[in-house]
Amino acid sequence: MTAIGDSGDITQTANYQLRVYAALLPPVLRSNDTSAFLINGSYVTLDCDAGTQDVTSYTFYRDEKTICSEPHVTCRGRYLDFTPITEKDSGSYICSIQNPVSTSTSNSLRVTVSVLVSDVVVTSNISGLVWPGIDLVSLRCSARGTDVSYSWSLQGAPISGGGRFHVTENNTRLIISPVSSEDSGSFICTARNLLNSQNSSDVRLSLAVGVSAVTLTSNTSAALWAGQDSVSLYCSARGSAVTFSWSLNGSSLSSNPPYSITHSDSPPSSNLTISPVSRGDTGPFTCTATNLLNTDTSNELNLSLNWFPDSQDIRCGADPIHQGTRLTCSWPGGRPAASVTMIFNNVSDTKINEVSRNVTTAANIQGSSMTCNGEQLGRTSTCVLLFEAPQFPNQINDTKHEVTVGESITLTVDLRAAPSSRASPSSQVLPAEFSWFRGPDHVPVQNSSQYIVISTDYTSSLTIQKASKAESGLYGCTARNFIDSKTLTFNVTVMEKVVSRNGLDGGAIAGIVIGVLAAGALIGIIVFFIMKKRDDSTAVIYENPDVPPPNIYDKKLPEPRGQESGGGNISSNSSQ
Repeated sequence: MTAIGDSGDITQTANYQLRVYAALLPPVLRSNDTSAFLINGSYVTLDCDAGTQDVTSYTFYRDEKTICSEPHVTCRGRYLDFTPITEKDSGSYICSIQNPVSTSTSNSLRVTVSVLVSDVVVTSNISGLVWPGIDLVSLRCSARGTDVSYSWSLQGAPISGGGRFHVTENNTRLIISPVSSEDSGSFICTARNLLNSQNSSDVRLSLAVGVSAVTLTSNTSAALWAGQDSVSLYCSARGSAVTFSWSLNGSSLSSNPPYSITHSDSPPSSNLTISPVSRGDTGPFTCTATNLLNTDTSNELNLSLNWFPDSQDIRCGADPIHQGTRLTCSWPGGRPAASVTMIFNNVSDTKINEVSRNVTTAANIQGSSMTCNGEQLGRTSTCVLLFEAPQFPNQINDTKHEVTVGESITLTVDLRAAPSSRASPSSQVLPAEFSWFRGPDHVPVQNSSQYIVISTDYTSSLTIQKASKAESGLYGCTARNFIDSKTLTFNVTVMEKVVSRNGLDGGAIAGIVIGVLAAGALIGIIVFFIMKKRDDSTAVIYENPDVPPPNIYDKKLPEPRGQESGGGNISSNSSQ
């Protein structure tokens, strides 16, 4: 305010407002949530109540640190808002009030934020198969929450421990030792605190199962031909982690031809393929399934196999016995056995595999024959045995055989060709025994370093090794059966080697002759072409008929290449 007096003086005045602050008394810090536990995730406000005191600012502390700058906290005057409160907000809170003349601090408020039970999880030390009676299983339970306690149950029945069950580590761990097949139910872990409880998901052990129901089958029930057909055997089983093995007649089989073995896990099975089957594969086959718990063997399986007799054709036989001969028709070894029929002197007899008959010498069987017929599953075979003395078809006596000194020669006799006009494609001759001799005195020839004799029922051969002049002469072979005997003779001549005066043998001389002839022919060809060339040149140069040409034949012709040293080289080279 300004005033002007009579004298003209100016007077100024000012107004001031005086605010008086009292010293602050401690405020009271409280929560709007009066429950014993503040729940994680809820919205909570702390109130710093200073009453009617004149307060100019508020500051909040948790565990002696200011918190108004934290992202989920809002400070608005006397209020501290949690939007929302978290487990990390547990601690000791105070608030401080200020005015220009004083500061005062509230009581300490203990805030405990409780977390609801959640995320209950059970883990196991075994993730695969669990073998009852063998394995130990440890189940561990974990959860989120405050002051959580744990309990276990199996199929709804509480597990308190004892026996095979052991609960440790504040009930967070359940040990089952050993696991039993009775533990196939649902294990549950329950986690709880004062706020709530929650169960884990069902936990089931993957219990292994013992082997059972081992069954062996074949892909065919029909008869199989050994050496031709194939077959597959299938072995199935129930159980966990099953392995298979195969056996035939009690001996183990491996995957080697003709056997091929494959396995499958789902379902447990094994396959044995035999390609081709053989006579020894009739069985019994068995399959054994095994796992860690037990072993079980399948039923026995036998294959129905057929096979041909041992020989391709039926055999006719006649063997001398005391005062007679034993006749046989034989076709053994087949499955099923072959039916064999013998026909002799208009008498027929049929048996399995072999028919035999004894004939006395008085029966005089010379000139007769025996017919053998065999039949097996539609396959037939026939042979005819002629009772005649040995014959040497297409071979004559005293045949000449020449050999050079030092070389070897082989003499052979053969009874197998058609022995008579009565022969047929199925005819056979009687087997014979052979003996060799040499010279007119029939000196027996035995196996030695000089002579080698090889004989069968129908053939025989004599080999003279590195013959010398001394081996020249007559050789003979006598074939004898129980009807009669026959002899075939050979004339052997051992010749000296032909040697020329220069020491060359006949072969070398022949080679030289051929070489000389070839060289002569080559020289003639060369001369012809040289003369022809000279005739052509003369005709061109001497065209004037009044002047006679020179006699070109008076000139000496050049020697052909290779002839300067004579023709011996050419002959020699040609012979080579």
